[in-house]
Amino acid sequence: MAINTLETGSFSPEEYKLIEHEHLQLRNSLKSLRDTCRNLYNQISCQSCAREQIATCKGRLVSSFYNIINIATNHSNHEDSIMRRLSPITREFEVLRRHERAHNNILSELNAKVSQCALLDAQGETSEAYRQLYKMMSELLEALIPILS
Repeated sequence: MAINTLETGSFSPEEYKLIEHEHLQLRNSLKSLRDTCRNLYNQISCQSCAREQIATCKGRLVSSFYNIINIATNHSNHEDSIMRRLSPITREFEVLRRHERAHNNILSELNAKVSQCALLDAQGETSEAYRQLYKMMSELLEALIPILS
């Protein structure tokens, strides 16, 4: 789901830098998922890993849930705030509303995926939780970040 943030004007250099920093944080979260789970690219369960690795994965997964939701929420709030500043209350107001609704939908989907992954983790399917969260985050970043890069 692409969101064109440049429809209503231009970001200031500071705003652009903030948005790019948040994109970097999201990319780093994705990298952390990739670097932690040894079974991300196969269908092997956690039972192929040592006990210490499983504990590391479980702890980092829970941490990732909070980090990703926090970064995505802050990013949406920052971007929406910038767009409000750029959008006069004219025909472009509807562009802003669509953009805000898109952010809300993305955050709802992300929260639902995190809940689903937390359930998988609780059921001992930590590697599957990593795979699903990684897939969603990859798709999300692929759809959103190229717009400003």
